[in-house]
Formats: sequence, structure tokens, C-alpha cells
Amino acid sequence: MTEKFQTIESKINKPVTYFLMGIIWIAIILIIVVIGVVFDNLYYHFRQYLENDPGIFFILLIAQFFLIFCCIALIMALTYRKKEKTRKAVVDEKGVTFYNTQNTIIETILYSDLQPAKNPYDDVYVRNNQTVKYGKTTLQIYLKNNSGNIVLSTVDFNFELVILRNQYDLYRHFLKGIQHFRPDLKISLQTIEQYNLTSEPQKTKFGVFEYIMSAVFILIAVGLIYVFMLLIKMFI
Repeated sequence: MTEKFQTIESKINKPVTYFLMGIIWIAIILIIVVIGVVFDNLYYHFRQYLENDPGIFFILLIAQFFLIFCCIALIMALTYRKKEKTRKAVVDEKGVTFYNTQNTIIETILYSDLQPAKNPYDDVYVRNNQTVKYGKTTLQIYLKNNSGNIVLSTVDFNFELVILRNQYDLYRHFLKGIQHFRPDLKISLQTIEQYNLTSEPQKTKFGVFEYIMSAVFILIAVGLIYVFMLLIKMFI
């Protein structure tokens, strides 16, 4: 009896994700506080700046617009079109399905829809968008578009503003599904080696890079809080 192909679901690394979200919201709050302080300063010293130091006035005015732009950009990044952003992925015997925050399906990629490449190259391969070890990784496949043409497409488990703790397992399981259900497709040798498809899956380790990044984020958080306290002492 053939063993049933397992289903795995994406798992959010909640501590890291919530920490990053917290840093962004702290930055937004601090920017709003600075905007209020600068506005208050310009409002009560408007005539003094124009008469004695108009250069400083225009610098503060430009800085104010820049801060407002940064604040709006950060808020938009957190809230804009949330329904269209992927928050969960499920890999099963049919393929991979992506869901939004309301658990509504926003995209499905079936193994049966995968197409061979129209060239002597591999049908499925990994693409690293950056040269560093921990750069963004996606899986390149071929699908038919609405016109019936075979085009290069992407399977991407890099969710916006969400850190997954089983991203490697999702890629590996999808590749295992291709091996199992679509043996006619050629997976690149580098991809087979990177995702250890011929043996047990590699365990994701919390290495030096992760420790360094955690330390950097903690220092940023402490620095933002320190700046906030200084502003409070200056204007209270």
C-alpha cells in the first residue's frame, strides 16, 4: 500500500515576527512624536525663524515633510491591501495553496499544472535573489498563462512582514511532491542537493547570523526608546 503524501502547513515564527512588527510600530510612534514636537516648535517660533534664521526654518519644514512621508509609508506597508497578502501556505498531494489573513484562498499551484521548460535547461530550480547565504530564495517553475503560453513562474514562501520558521521544509515538501507526482519534470541538481531530497531533511539552526540580527534589532529598539526619553525630557 502506497503511503499517503503528507500535508504540511506554514508556521509563523511568532517571537521574531512580533518583535519586528513591534519595532516598526515603535518607530511610527516615535516619528509621530517628533513630527508633533517639530510642528509645535515651528508654530510658536514662526516669526522668530523667518526674521532671524530662515534657513533653519526651511530645513525644519523639509524635515517635517520627510518625516510625514516616512510615517505614511510605514503605516501603508503595515495596513495596505492586507486581504491580498499571503499569510499561510499549505503543501499537500495536489500542490501548494496560499491563503490570506481571512483564510481565503488567493492562489493555488497544482503539480498537474507544471510544465516542462522549452529549452534544454531544468524544469524546476532554485533562484537566490541575493548572493549572501541568507538571501531571499524562491523556486522557479513553468506554468501556462491565460494565453496558453508557457512562462516562467515563482513559488515564493517569503511572506511580507511575516517570518516563517519552516520555510525550508515547505520548499522541500513541494519539491518532493514534484518528484512523486511529476517524475517527468527535471529538478536541477543544485536544488536536489540544497534541499537534501535524497535523505532526511536538514534542521534549521539558529546560527551566528541570526544571533547578530537579533542583537542588532535589540540595539535599535533600545536606541529608539532612548531617543524617545530624551525628547520627553527636552520638552516637558
